[in-house]
Amino acid sequence: MSPAIRDPDDKTPGKDRLDYWLNLARLAEEGKISFIFWADSYSLFDVYSRSTAPILRAGAHSAGLDPIIIIPVMAPVTKSVGFGVTGSTSYLNPYILARTFSSLDHLANGRVAWNVVTSWSNATAKGLGAEDVVPHDERYAIAHEYMDLVYKFFDSTWSDNAKIEQQASSPSQTHPSPQRTPVLFQAGTSKAGRAFGSKHAECIYVGGLVPSQTAGSIAQIRADAAAQGRDPQSIQFFVSITPILGKTLEEAQAKYERARENADVIGGLSQFSGYIGIDLARFPLDEVFELKDAPGDDATHTFLENFNKTTGNTEPWTPRKLRETMALGGFHPAPVGTPEMVADVFEEWINEVDVDGFNIAYVTSPGTFEDVVYLLRPELVKRGLMWEDYDVPGGTLRENVYGVKGQSHLRDDHYGHKFGKGEGRGGQSNRGGNRSADRTSNGNGLGGPVENGAIPLKEEAVALKA
Repeated sequence: MSPAIRDPDDKTPGKDRLDYWLNLARLAEEGKISFIFWADSYSLFDVYSRSTAPILRAGAHSAGLDPIIIIPVMAPVTKSVGFGVTGSTSYLNPYILARTFSSLDHLANGRVAWNVVTSWSNATAKGLGAEDVVPHDERYAIAHEYMDLVYKFFDSTWSDNAKIEQQASSPSQTHPSPQRTPVLFQAGTSKAGRAFGSKHAECIYVGGLVPSQTAGSIAQIRADAAAQGRDPQSIQFFVSITPILGKTLEEAQAKYERARENADVIGGLSQFSGYIGIDLARFPLDEVFELKDAPGDDATHTFLENFNKTTGNTEPWTPRKLRETMALGGFHPAPVGTPEMVADVFEEWINEVDVDGFNIAYVTSPGTFEDVVYLLRPELVKRGLMWEDYDVPGGTLRENVYGVKGQSHLRDDHYGHKFGKGEGRGGQSNRGGNRSADRTSNGNGLGGPVENGAIPLKEEAVALKA
């Protein structure tokens, strides 16, 4: 949710002006942030009260600009930070997507990532001319075929030594970008989602409030990747987190209370209703959920029971309590404390879950991000949990994801590699193997959000590579 909409220090009302994005880009570069990520969508949530009005009043997941337009504006004021944006295999023509992302990668000097989604929203389906959303597993079957097409557009239609000044008759109008294929992100831990991610994804967003909730999914996907001939450590996993930081514990707690007071009750419920597809407006705000006998609500009841187990919650759920959870972190961690205390949480996730980075969602912008850069980052660097500088300053996003200069194209153990015509397509990651040893080298950075799984707090977030 968006508690910041009522916070006078929040600058997100200026997201329709260039200064907001230029300042965010400069801050991310200053803080050696790996990439800025947009959890973009093509529709508004319309489940709560069967209307878009509640989500519009809350200012959540609405009134957002197209990030495809924003990235070329941010790229010239940065040298190393990457940019990740969502694109749907269900609604975007493969040729158009390949041309768009190749163009972006050119203009950003090879610093673009594509978050591959299949789009689960009925509102999106109807808004884009479909009668209903395609069933889950069928969407993934379509996505596999889609990827074969875009790999050919990205990697098969031009050789590296092609003379781009000459006219050419080619399936791909745009000549190869620095990365050819953008860095591939994905989210989803269903059986079909895991199969897709282990085959195609280079980076995966995973959900979970506590490490024990996430470790199994990561281990399973790494095993699935190994079964397909990939180095399991070549897939980078990112978990979303919303740190609330203060120089003292008292300052951090005051920020938390302020965010809690600013949280929008109905906005949080509207967001949650959108994710689960159930209208929570029919439940009084302060009455306990009684979903066992409600038709179609079994999945939600099971979800809340599992949520209690992973958080240690023993109190009954009410809509008001649920909205606070959504407003202050969603279903990912929101640690409150000093830089040392919050760094302890980051370190626990790295050591116990084998995550490679963190997606930093915000309570206020740029306040949350400034706290990460100026308060948290020094502590992470001191512990060897984050790099002092980018592994490849001025390099491509893929070079910095893998920590290998020259690794701009897909690795040779990646499924899409077989479609390629480019040179320099091999290489290995210095992120694989012994991870504790890896962290003693140039360090780690910070990571990105999720379509399914850990729910991003806002439309855009910054990412730290660990």
